[in-house]
Amino acid sequence: MNDLHRHPAVETPVKELPCETTCRHTAAAHRSAVAAPAVRPGPRPATGRRPVRRPAHPAAGGPGRPQRDRRRRSPRRPGRDLRRGRPLERHAGTGDLRTNAPVPRDGRWRIGSVTKTFVAALVLKLADQNKFALDDPIDRHLPGLLPHGDRITVRMLLNHTSGVADYAATFDETPAGLRRLAATTYTPRQLIGIGTGLPPTSDPGARWAYSNTGYAALGLLIEKITGRSLSIALFTRLLAPQGLLATTLPTTARTIVGPHPHGYIRDENNRPEDITAFNPSNAWAAGALISTASNVNRFFDRLLHGQVLSSGSLAQMKRTVPAAPGFGYGLGLMKLTLTCGTTVWGHKGHIPGYATYSFHSDRRGITVAATALPSSNDAAVDQAMNQALNAEFCG
Repeated sequence: MNDLHRHPAVETPVKELPCETTCRHTAAAHRSAVAAPAVRPGPRPATGRRPVRRPAHPAAGGPGRPQRDRRRRSPRRPGRDLRRGRPLERHAGTGDLRTNAPVPRDGRWRIGSVTKTFVAALVLKLADQNKFALDDPIDRHLPGLLPHGDRITVRMLLNHTSGVADYAATFDETPAGLRRLAATTYTPRQLIGIGTGLPPTSDPGARWAYSNTGYAALGLLIEKITGRSLSIALFTRLLAPQGLLATTLPTTARTIVGPHPHGYIRDENNRPEDITAFNPSNAWAAGALISTASNVNRFFDRLLHGQVLSSGSLAQMKRTVPAAPGFGYGLGLMKLTLTCGTTVWGHKGHIPGYATYSFHSDRRGITVAATALPSSNDAAVDQAMNQALNAEFCG
């Protein structure tokens, strides 16, 4: 399914399956970075898969997907000395099937639902500043936005226990549907209206159910509290202070500014189709960020080592609710328990053309970016990526 920000395939987060080619080029290093595009297509016909230079404006400006066996390895550029705990990057494959250009080093791509951790961090920073409390009902700040808004708290929106249904469940995931999605502009309130028009998944606070709608509401909360657009609030209050200058939140711009691999879906004949030009308004606060492996790794490293939030807010972020065996969800933060018992923190994201997995322990981290996926089944991709995580953290 088109994860476009959804993550339904989490029932077996630590099960290992053969990793085709998606996660073959991983780098075992503290704050390591990986780009692994140009994955061999699988045999099934596609039904559609679900959503540097510093840009002149923070709202300016993600990379590729299914590609054929004509895969090429870009020149290997070893990272710095692993023994010194420095970053290491490995990338392989073709960044543009039309020109056969290699994957650019530390290129930019759409990171999908990894966006949620960034948005959650800004929400927690604002709570640290006493702008609101995590257990405030959303109606206190945005009256009438959500049904039962007097019972749905900011915390519930952050950890997906609000009961508000996911607007992305309504998106057409066929190739034709994804083409329309790539060309359509949505407002945040339209997205919320789609989600609240669906039956609720539970009473507020009753259980976990992934919802992009909740993060659209959090985006509006940030705008209400800061008086700025979400793009600018993220950039000025989080991204720029943390040195994440290659990370931006576009609103409707379909292009990716700076070097980037192309993203692909499968067309009706199971052939790669470029979907790099994509209107990200359907993702917005739930999954529209564009970033690089080094920026994503830097963000999680600083976040998990207490350099972004207060110790109290980081502890709140890591308070999880059960989502599936071996998988807990905190405030915009996923907790995975791997086969060896190691716990890692991070997030994953899918958006048409790109998949991102970024997970971290106390001593090391890995970010995997794939721009060509071998299966239309998210569970298969998840489990291939989980094999990479187990190899990285349990080996």
